[in-house]
Amino acid sequence: MFIPSTQRPDGSWRPVKYVKEGYIPQDEQDTYRSKGKKWSEGATAIPGYTGPTPKSEERMTNADVAASNKPKLSKNQKKRAKKKEAKKEDEFVIEEITTGITEQVNISKDDKLTPAEVEKKKKGILKKLRAIEELQAKVDAGEIQPDKDQIAKLGKKGELEKQLNEL
Repeated sequence: MFIPSTQRPDGSWRPVKYVKEGYIPQDEQDTYRSKGKKWSEGATAIPGYTGPTPKSEERMTNADVAASNKPKLSKNQKKRAKKKEAKKEDEFVIEEITTGITEQVNISKDDKLTPAEVEKKKKGILKKLRAIEELQAKVDAGEIQPDKDQIAKLGKKGELEKQLNEL
């Protein structure tokens, strides 16, 4: 058995198709519907069915309409929403606690430094000062045009020297 060749709208020809007995072309086949879909389409037509009839759109109250418009959340989506709310509440509590602390309670970290930590801080400050001096030398020589970050870095030189003297 075969399907004869046909002409396309652009003028070209489709080839001949050889098919088995009982072949139904795809265009002529019914669309697939699952058992559940078939059952739901015919649910009101079941003989002896005495259940409630679905409400029509005119009879629905505002609460019913609002409930029907809500998106259905999966189990995981509900869990995530609960975690998100709990996290927001925790952040709110932390903010309340931190705003209650005054600046008078703030204790300087420098008071409790060990000699090893003091040396470490000195090395870090000296390294920053060397970088600032190199940058200043390049600016003075005209090699570079400093941007706003570099200008801010150059402005911190006095503050770093003060910190070094305090240690």
